[in-house]
Parts: sequence; C-alpha cells; structure tokens
Amino acid sequence: MRISVVIPTKNRPTDLLKAVASVISQNRVPDQLIMVDQSDSDASRAEIEDMVSGAARPIQLVYVYDTGIKGLVHAKQVGVSKSDGDVVCFLEDDVVLEPDYTKQMELAFENHPAMMGCCGVMTNLPELPSNYVLFFHLFHRGIFHDFRVGVHGHLAGMDDGLIPSRYLSGGTSAFRKDVFGQVPFDLANGFFMLEDIDFSMRAVKAFGDCFYINPAARLAHYMSPVNRAVLGNKYRRKLREFLVFYKKHGTGVTQLAALIWLLVGLWAEAMLTSLRTRNPSPLAGYIRGVLDGLCWTVRNEEAVS
Repeated sequence: MRISVVIPTKNRPTDLLKAVASVISQNRVPDQLIMVDQSDSDASRAEIEDMVSGAARPIQLVYVYDTGIKGLVHAKQVGVSKSDGDVVCFLEDDVVLEPDYTKQMELAFENHPAMMGCCGVMTNLPELPSNYVLFFHLFHRGIFHDFRVGVHGHLAGMDDGLIPSRYLSGGTSAFRKDVFGQVPFDLANGFFMLEDIDFSMRAVKAFGDCFYINPAARLAHYMSPVNRAVLGNKYRRKLREFLVFYKKHGTGVTQLAALIWLLVGLWAEAMLTSLRTRNPSPLAGYIRGVLDGLCWTVRNEEAVS
C-alpha cells in the first residue's frame, strides 16, 4: 500500500517543522509527503527539503508553493491532485504524530478492505467547560449529531477497535484515493469549520457507512494562534456554515426541527461565552452568522466562488 500525506500550511513555520519532523520519523514512513504552502513566503521549503533528504527512509517530497490557493479546501484539492498514494492522509500543520500513526492507518485499511476512510484521534483535547459534551449532544441532533465529540482525548488507544462514524476529523483523516474520484471538494460554499463533516456526509452518500474513527492512530494537536478567527468572527463563521450545511443536506420537517433546536443551543452557548468572557462579540457574531447563512445561496461544489 502506498501512502501519501498532505499538509496544507500558511504562515506557521515553527509548528510546521515540528509536524514534518513527526512525519518523517514514523515507524512506517509515508511514501509521499505533499506540502501545500500558502504562506507569505516559501522560507520553510529549504528546511523541509533538508529534513526529508535526511530521513532514515526515502520519501518523495512534493512542495507546492502558491499564495493564490484559496483556503483549506482548495489546498486539500491541490494536494490530492498531486498525490499518487492508494491512501491519502490529511494532517494539519500544528500537529505532532505518535511514532506509529502512519502504520496504524495502514493496518486499518489493510485489515478492513471495505473501509473507505477513517480518522485518528487527538490525545491532548483542549480543556472544555464542565458538562460541555453533554450540552453538545443535547443540541446537536439529526444531521448535526457528531459522534466524534466525546471521543477525542477520552480513548486509551491501542485496545480500542474501529468506531463507525459518519463524520471524520479533517486534520487527522485518511481516505482511499478512489473516494476523490466520486466526491469533489466543495470550493464554492466557503466551508472551513465544517468542511470535514460536509465532505464526510457526501462520502457516506456515495459509498455507504464504511467510515470509522481509528483510536490506534494518535496525534497531539498544538493549536497555533496564527490564522485563528477571533471570538466574534468564529461564531459568525460557525453559524453561517451550519445553515449552509443544512441547506445542502437537510430534508423534511425532522431535520428542520433539528436545525431550530441547534440554533437554540448555539444561542445559549454564545450567550454563556459572552458572559464568561465579558465580551459581546460572540452574540454579535451569532446574529451576523445567522443572517449570512439565511442569505446564502448554495452553489455547486466544484464551482469556485
């Protein structure tokens, strides 16, 4: 099995070098490493080339530097177009893999030929407010139900088997290359926070329930402060994306009820966050995001807006 690893990156050189170091020091080194760099300069290229050339086992490095790439989803599409692996693994540029991450991904695909995709787990889940997981699952129903919440940071790892999941975490996901022949990336609808569940939803529609969480493939996510949305903009983006996601995938009265119930929960979350931080921006972002989502016209996935 040939494995390609795709890492989109933008202006996080220190984090990126740590991520690449953990990739090339794997017990099972990937066959191909594809960097999709949207940074202000390609200063990281030379260091990464040196690191890869000094790896214990040969790795094919493909370094794409293009400031014209329009965000994460576009970067993933470019990465896949350059890949020649049987399996394509996506990683964020601020993660550190455990030494057998790639091997555990390979074993999962080899031992489960019908599996079309899986994601690993984060071991260092950020501290969450008390009872957040219960609160999350109370309000995320229907197409918004996300089994991943409550899994990351809570599984022992090697002794846990594959867990069926409709949604895969984008920054630790792996798919058979065949998936991309039938499921295009959505370049038109501005997804970022929900890009992984939108892609996963369409993959399930195309291939059925053959996607899993792989607890044996583990990594730490050291969330870089670079390129992170401020609190108000984060809520605005999240609300807009949930509404666009519903417009793409929601059908019938039951899913409409799930959307309304989700909006109630997100309003409560935004209000509590505003009170806790003494900052009105989450509530303002919530309102602006709802308006953005209601006004959004869903476009064809492959059309670039």
